[in-house]
Amino acid sequence: MCWKKKPKPEVPITGYRVDLSSVINKYPQQANWLNGCHNDQNNAEATLKKWWPDFVAYKFRDAQVTRANFKNTLNEALNEKWDTVIMFMDCCFSEDNTRDIHHAVRARFVSPEHTIIRPKVVKHIARSVDMKWIAFSACQDYQTAADAFISGSYNGAFTWAAMKVLRPEMTYYDWFLATKTLLANSSFEQIPEMQGPDYLLNKKVFSDKTLFCQYSGHGTYTPDRNGDEADNQDEAMYVYDGMILDDELSEILTKC
Repeated sequence: MCWKKKPKPEVPITGYRVDLSSVINKYPQQANWLNGCHNDQNNAEATLKKWWPDFVAYKFRDAQVTRANFKNTLNEALNEKWDTVIMFMDCCFSEDNTRDIHHAVRARFVSPEHTIIRPKVVKHIARSVDMKWIAFSACQDYQTAADAFISGSYNGAFTWAAMKVLRPEMTYYDWFLATKTLLANSSFEQIPEMQGPDYLLNKKVFSDKTLFCQYSGHGTYTPDRNGDEADNQDEAMYVYDGMILDDELSEILTKC
């Protein structure tokens, strides 16, 4: 008799404060490898548990960060009821070069298959007009996010700055401003972004049931598929086996 093998059940994402992180250093193409994404994951976990010891970490790396696994895991996490959901993205969606003479820097960006001239318009991945989550991004949409050598190791400059300044007494808006200031004072040209409703931005950081979704890796862009983009391009996270479009991510996050 032939028995059909059952798929493994999904691991439920539960906890009062959850760190759900997906990071990629080693892509299938060695030319796309990064250096600091694993350190971003370790740094975030250590910092969050330092201030809030009850944080539960679910960590995915490299070949684990596929389109299907990322989307399924985020969907599974959002089956839980959260007071605050945070998308924290240390990647970029522009091929403008980061000009930084003080650090060994690589941009976290993969060029699209076809060369496209992009106007510098304000665009936001993981955002919507009715968003009920907070979105932190490493830089403006026309800039690059640095994968940089800082204090003896490679890190995403954005993650490094955010974790260095994080304190429990801050609001989310305070945290963003402190991160932005440290990046500027450390000679990084990237300007981070934050967006979300005021009632979330004015909360004390991680003061209630919170899902912290971290992505460190490459970003890219691709021709718009549904006509909703001012510059006719969709931003995307460039995961191990392809792209996750901004439209796909926003659709999942509407479950918040």
